[in-house]
Amino acid sequence: MATAAFARVRAAFPQAHITVGLRPFLRPLLTGTQWFDAVVDTPQGGGVRALWRQVAAMRRERFDLAIVLPNSPITGLVPFLAGVPWRLGYRQGRPLLMNLGRSAQVRRRWFQRRQGPRRWPTPMPYYYRDLLDVLGLPGDAVRPQLAVAPADREFVERHLQSLGVRPGQKLLQLVVGANYGASKLWMPERFSAVARHFQERHGMRALVLVGPAEVELGERIAREGHALPLTKPVLPLDQLKALVERAALVVTGDTGPRHLAVAFDRPIVCLMGPNDPNYTDYCMERTVLIRKDLPCSPCQRKVCPLGHHQCMRDITVAEVIAAGERLLGL
Repeated sequence: MATAAFARVRAAFPQAHITVGLRPFLRPLLTGTQWFDAVVDTPQGGGVRALWRQVAAMRRERFDLAIVLPNSPITGLVPFLAGVPWRLGYRQGRPLLMNLGRSAQVRRRWFQRRQGPRRWPTPMPYYYRDLLDVLGLPGDAVRPQLAVAPADREFVERHLQSLGVRPGQKLLQLVVGANYGASKLWMPERFSAVARHFQERHGMRALVLVGPAEVELGERIAREGHALPLTKPVLPLDQLKALVERAALVVTGDTGPRHLAVAFDRPIVCLMGPNDPNYTDYCMERTVLIRKDLPCSPCQRKVCPLGHHQCMRDITVAEVIAAGERLLGL
């Protein structure tokens, strides 16, 4: 969701040397892009020694400007201690660490709507756009941008053919896991039913996408849905991008691959359970969001505090199928 901001910064400073700091596992998302001259790993944890290593590394580079997208105090503390002269970021919780920004005005835009006592957040791409507006940078795009390296595209095609997928065959991609927590999971037998329908009625090939901790779940869904499990191997992010680019339809929870599909303008049926949709309600032209408006949702809990996951259980196979067929014009 930050990639539109990355592109905007590069367009505004075409001759600058721009370094990005991010968690190591996210590096493959950058393959094929030209936004950054250098990438620095910023691993989570590690205590005070890891913090000072980051501070020392940043101080050696003598940066002119730090744009701090995350809101955590620690991400603001590093450029402050490194002596970066200009530090742009949201100020709530760290007013002394950021010296660029209009925190009161920005907060009003960030929480501009209310429903009773609840505050409704703005989608993250808009949140980042508003932050860059403080610098007066040209442009206001919010659509995510990703690129696929030719080698990754070729690997995925070979891998699919080894699984029996014909070149050009339409793919239904089911994203069945959720790193966030169990409360976001749809019932496995329902994913299987969706897979069987689109294969038997529309000649598509169903693929089940999982993360490393979801292999057993994915193989069960694939077995019951006569689908192909993408578990051997579980694809890294650079190859996952190439796979999602190839999709004809993606059925997913509110997960990371959903945002890959948005970047590649793929049709998406998104099953929204406990999470607040206002964080991700952007670029919805080819997305059907299925969500049940229950008194307990959005709770933002990783595990359902009531124990029944009603927000996900109330989403039926029939409405997911209907949404997918509508997106495909069937």
